[in-house]
Amino acid sequence: MTNEELVQAGLKSMDETDHAIEHSKQTEQMGRIVNDLDAIHFSIKKVSKLVKEIERQVATDKCIMLFIFLIVSGVIAIIIMKIAHPENKYIRDIPGLAPPVPSARRLLYVRSGELFS
Repeated sequence: MTNEELVQAGLKSMDETDHAIEHSKQTEQMGRIVNDLDAIHFSIKKVSKLVKEIERQVATDKCIMLFIFLIVSGVIAIIIMKIAHPENKYIRDIPGLAPPVPSARRLLYVRSGELFS
């Protein structure tokens, strides 16, 4: 081989080596990208589970708030009904609430022989 052929063979060998190095760098980058994607996928799964748990807690809190609202509304309605209609016998007396003021009634006595006086 002549010197020129040797130089050409060396340059060709260097080009192939450079190409192989670039290919290995791209392969390494692809591996890192795949690892990053796996980490992102795992993080998304964890966040998804966390969001579902938060949704469950919010739904539970809303149910509890609804029940508390219904109970308070019921108590207020009973107090208003007792104040508005104190003679209603179907509503029990509420402890701590003043008893209803008796209405002024006039009792008529019927004596024997008298109808009304």
